[in-house]
Amino acid sequence: MYYIILPTMIILLVVGVVCLRLARDVLLEQWEQTAVARMQQAAHHVDMLLMQPKELLFMYQENLEQNQNRRVASYLLDEIRQQEGVITAQVIWYNNESRSGERGHVMEGMRVRRKQPLELTIPEYDAELKGPTTSLVSEFYNNDGQRVGRVEVKILFYSLIKDIVDSEVWQENLAFIVDNQGNVLTRKNILEFDDQYRVNEKFGESGRLEKITMEEINKKHHGIVYGAGMPPERVSAFYRLQEAPWALVVVAPGERILKDIITFRRYFFWVAGIGMLTVLIFIKLATSAPAKLIRNVSESAHNLANGQFGPELEERGRDEVSQLVRNFNVMTRQLKERMELQEAMTVAREVQQNLLPKSSYKEDGIDIFGLSQYHDETGGDYYDILPDPKNCQRVGVVVGDVVGHGIGAALLMASVRALVRCRSEQPGTLVEVVRDVNELLYKDTEKTGNFVTLFFLVVERDKNILRWVRCGHEPAILYDPAAREFVEVRGDGLVLGFDKDWQFQENSIEIKDRELLLMIGSDGIWEAQNTSGECFGRARVEALMLANSACTSEELCRIITDAVIHFCGEKSLGDDVTLVMVKINSNGQAVT
Repeated sequence: MYYIILPTMIILLVVGVVCLRLARDVLLEQWEQTAVARMQQAAHHVDMLLMQPKELLFMYQENLEQNQNRRVASYLLDEIRQQEGVITAQVIWYNNESRSGERGHVMEGMRVRRKQPLELTIPEYDAELKGPTTSLVSEFYNNDGQRVGRVEVKILFYSLIKDIVDSEVWQENLAFIVDNQGNVLTRKNILEFDDQYRVNEKFGESGRLEKITMEEINKKHHGIVYGAGMPPERVSAFYRLQEAPWALVVVAPGERILKDIITFRRYFFWVAGIGMLTVLIFIKLATSAPAKLIRNVSESAHNLANGQFGPELEERGRDEVSQLVRNFNVMTRQLKERMELQEAMTVAREVQQNLLPKSSYKEDGIDIFGLSQYHDETGGDYYDILPDPKNCQRVGVVVGDVVGHGIGAALLMASVRALVRCRSEQPGTLVEVVRDVNELLYKDTEKTGNFVTLFFLVVERDKNILRWVRCGHEPAILYDPAAREFVEVRGDGLVLGFDKDWQFQENSIEIKDRELLLMIGSDGIWEAQNTSGECFGRARVEALMLANSACTSEELCRIITDAVIHFCGEKSLGDDVTLVMVKINSNGQAVT
């Protein structure tokens, strides 16, 4: 409705209004041209009837000024009387003697020096003729500037305007003949709404349109004035006569002039309204099925958000909505699989967590604690504490790092743990244990290329010795609090599962009667990065061990792990973090 129907309706309305305005302007212009042309044609006869007597009067006036032959003056008066519409023509002298007819020529000895321009009087009712008449009048002046006489030609008014009254423009509209002062000389009223007009009233006082029309008459020769409204309620056109100070005014209703436009407008809005209603019905019918599908998708999405998986939605057609339904079904299936996988990962995490030691080891001056922080639900790091059931002062510590992350690494880690545990319970040296584990693991990894780094440490407190085999793992960190020295516990060795014939080497150092801290960790500790890309590094680990050497192994593990997490900040751990802290007390007592 907002993005399709409403813009379309606005565009149609704008186009319709523009077309109506253009058509209105064209029709009004055509009506103006037609009305002015008809008024000009009707007024031409009036101008022609007045032109002949006016020219003869001009000649008569010239004859008076030049004091020419009386016969010429008499002849000119006779010619004026014979013009169409002329009732009488006479000369009046202001010496108490009036001459008319054949005697209407200049008095003996009198010389006219100046004449007044011809004036056409307002029509007046003549009781004798029973009709209105108008006169052409001119005054004569002597050498002293005194009026000495006048010439007057009386013309029957209706004989002048006969062609105007009989014209089509006069018969079809409300028409007026007005003078320059706005006096209504005559009019034709055939419209019901024009009863307000009265003969001899002032034109321009009955309404705004008439007032503006009168103002335009005094400015222009012809023109058109529009009334209020759209289309205009009334339209007036005027034309000024050339030989008389009169103007022909025609007032017509806008509905008649713009009848075609009004009819078109009516049909346009009806057709547009019906068309819009048809479009709405069509859209309703066309979108009912897709809307139902969308509602079903919405309800299924709501149920899906609440963890409820319903049946797959029915797919219909190949349109965009059907494609949405298909994609939703695919998404639902994949999401269901992912949730099942997530549940499986949760179970795997629980299983993997159960494979890790449940508690620390504290016995006869030995304090061992370890923990793992996985990058994913499951990880490839692991650690194990293997006490000797026959000798409480002998304990094994294993830290491993399987290449990769996720389920595959976790499964391989579980296999390595099982192999190490099973083999370490059998007789044999530390090298033999590691060698056998490598041979067995190689059978599972030779085709995949997977491998495991391992650090296998055995603490023999009774013999004051540390023995270890390093299989490609990160060196351990040994700290002597008394000497405040750090030593990297290294040793040659290849990763497990890469070469079954590799000969591993055992390394050892004497503990003697001193307190030591030994940390075995995965590379996820010092390779952890913050948001700036800076690595945590081994130096920070050593600084933490130095500052907290008096703490228990568990406290040290948690301090280091918390420091790594705080160092990364908003950035997640990029790898599994595993560390085991071995603390050996010099007095041979268990560390509490």
